Amino acid sequence: MKKKPVANRFRIKRKVYYILGSIVLFALISFVEKKQADREIKAINVHIDYEYDNYFVTEEKVLDLISKNGSDRIIGASYNDIDLKTLELRIKSHKFVEEAQVYKDLKGNLTVEVSQCRPVARVVQSDGPHAYIGSSGNTLSTSDEFTARVLLIDGSGSAKLTKKEFFESEEGKPYLDLINFLDQDKFWKAQIAQLTVERNGDISMYTQIGDQLILFGKPEEVESKFKRLKIFYKEILPTKGWNSYNKVNLKFKDQIICE
Repeated sequence: MKKKPVANRFRIKRKVYYILGSIVLFALISFVEKKQADREIKAINVHIDYEYDNYFVTEEKVLDLISKNGSDRIIGASYNDIDLKTLELRIKSHKFVEEAQVYKDLKGNLTVEVSQCRPVARVVQSDGPHAYIGSSGNTLSTSDEFTARVLLIDGSGSAKLTKKEFFESEEGKPYLDLINFLDQDKFWKAQIAQLTVERNGDISMYTQIGDQLILFGKPEEVESKFKRLKIFYKEILPTKGWNSYNKVNLKFKDQIICE
């Protein structure tokens, strides 16, 4: 009787090992899944991004959202009963939540990580609702829980700034660029406290230090205008005195008109 070639015997053994290994792996996976299913949520750890000192979202509010104000039991629930995606969607329903991630660990902890939307300005209307403007032009309604210290915007032409579609238009994008410029520049963020947007689109600015009204005009040639304004603060005011002028007009190209 002929013996099977060594190569054939090796291939048969390899197949047997592969099958046995697959069975063992499947058994291990089944064991781990059963072990996971038997676990219960013991604690909820909430981490909220409080960057830029925004406190629109509280830990208490996040816990209310994931438990539907206490109607869904989270602590003590089995791992199989927890749908992470559903919990994330509940948290994202909060108007000031930009991103939320929820995950479980092997110790029975449910971890929640929350990123907040970041407002860069607040529109104040005498005949309409106030609203925050986000850095991407999104509009956020105000909160009863917290007020962000951001640039104030008012005026008869400010209502259009509460609509994201305006910032997406050719007309509106320069206004958003100006707002973000003021938010990102440390000097001007500290100095410019408020913008007034007129019906014709012209902008006036009010400062933290000094009583000068800055007539900025349309949000055009922004960097050039602020370079001229910096000359006014660094070279003209120290020489003439802080109370020498009431208005600074930057509307005209390459000019500073002080009154």
